[in-house]
Amino acid sequence: MKKLFKVMSLLMVFVSLFTLASCGGNDDATVKIGSSGPLSGSVSIYGQAVKKGVELAIEEINKAGGVNVNGTMKQLELVDFINDEADPNKAGTALTTLVSKDVDVVIGAVTSGATEGLISEAVKVGVPVITPTGTADKLTAGENGDERDLRANVFRACFYDSYQGTYMANYAKSAGYKKAYVLYNNDDDYSVGLKDAFVETAKSAGIEVVAQGYGKDVKDFTTYWAPITAGGYQCVYVPDYYENVYNILTTGYSNGYKGVCYGGDGWDGVIQQVKEGDDVSFLENCFYTNHYFGASENEVVKTFVQKYQAKYDGETPVSFAALAYDAVYIVKQAIEQAGSTDYAKVVEALGKKMEKLIEQQNSPFVHGLDGLARYLGIGETVAQEIKNNREIPCSQRGRKIWFKKSDIEKFMQRNKA
Repeated sequence: MKKLFKVMSLLMVFVSLFTLASCGGNDDATVKIGSSGPLSGSVSIYGQAVKKGVELAIEEINKAGGVNVNGTMKQLELVDFINDEADPNKAGTALTTLVSKDVDVVIGAVTSGATEGLISEAVKVGVPVITPTGTADKLTAGENGDERDLRANVFRACFYDSYQGTYMANYAKSAGYKKAYVLYNNDDDYSVGLKDAFVETAKSAGIEVVAQGYGKDVKDFTTYWAPITAGGYQCVYVPDYYENVYNILTTGYSNGYKGVCYGGDGWDGVIQQVKEGDDVSFLENCFYTNHYFGASENEVVKTFVQKYQAKYDGETPVSFAALAYDAVYIVKQAIEQAGSTDYAKVVEALGKKMEKLIEQQNSPFVHGLDGLARYLGIGETVAQEIKNNREIPCSQRGRKIWFKKSDIEKFMQRNKA
């Protein structure tokens, strides 16, 4: 377990796997990418990070020769990155604008609410859409999980809300906690989605859970902490975005809370809220799920961080930048597999690629030392030491080696500090 506070690095992709009628495609010398996200407002850190991640990946790919489209090398072009301010209506308008500019793929939106806002228009025109960071379950499956075929051209490069909410509830169980409290934003789909998954799983695990919602305009959380400190709750789950989260955490710990706090990937950015002189020792008691860990010893992560910092004046990339970077490479591979920028062909290729990733993620096993290193966010040398010391049981046949994910999770729990 890494300390940041502590980040649980999860890898999960959930997508829709169907195809649409053929449309799109261009004969230009470039592959046109359009994007949107919040470049201003309360979650602007995320939009700016996504834009930088997209730009870095495009720069790298172009320097390496570009995208091989049926034997013709084409450069990637970021046609526009529109500021949607994380607003669903503005995200829908942004999608329409990008399509009018003949983009081949849309990478966006950034938040779940904004992504939901562009889906109906995206489905109408069939343009391939991959949100790097929209985690709400319904984005690719529909409100009740029954519209997946209607959202056939919508994909994601991240895990989804119920996955991380369930994970944190199971983590609370493994830590031996019997009482949990949930503070969530009842005006936000993301926050509600994580809350629902956490509460359902925690209750099934025998944990006593109380959930309390607050409105989007609440700024003073003092009264919300009174029943928590009085009730002896051992952990508090706060599924919201970084700006609210930092306010909630500082309020709770300054008013006597001594337990642990858990969160989701929306916590990425909390560190940037810290001001000089703030006492942040309480962060040692805070854990959250995330898609990657920037201080990982994994060579792939280290290389990405180094390139990002070299381009952006030493800035450390948050997970939203990493996911956007990955999304561009996923698009590149899909177009090369399709041999075309035709909408339907790219959607089909994206579906096949994501289907393979899902199969890997749903497997109960992690294969190879490199797989173990990626799963734990460590270098392969350390992974080799863990194997040699038999800290995690493994199976081996010839040169092939594999580990049970359940055994890796037990190791992580034993070594969470």
